Amino acid sequence: MPNIPSTVNGVAVDFAPAVNRNVVQGVLDALRHVISPDVAPGHNLARVFVSSARRQNPNNSRHNVGKAVDISRINGVRMSTGFGPDAQVTAIVRAIQRRFESFPAKRENFGPSAKLKEGAPFQVAGHADHIHLSVD
Repeated sequence: MPNIPSTVNGVAVDFAPAVNRNVVQGVLDALRHVISPDVAPGHNLARVFVSSARRQNPNNSRHNVGKAVDISRINGVRMSTGFGPDAQVTAIVRAIQRRFESFPAKRENFGPSAKLKEGAPFQVAGHADHIHLSVD
């Protein structure tokens, strides 16, 4: 499996210290689909922070098989404090989640802007402080 690179479409990708960047190709394709400097018109996306990718948990998370990624900061601003009060963070988060819906292999699109599974509304706890994207 490939590693998530340190740049995607010219946008810097930072990682939490323990992140295992090794994911399926579909996650890389999804990131290339949704991450771009101009994803939100009028706002510049320069950096994203990946807080989780492949990990092992005693549950059935898509992370366990390298099919999910969590993004928790936009341009250095934590979503937990920036989504809502910060117009740029809010616009970029909404744009990323909206764009992911046009990705053919989308599965889970959970975040502060929307909670969708395979394109339909889905009830899931959490995700106010990060975007969780997973692929089939």
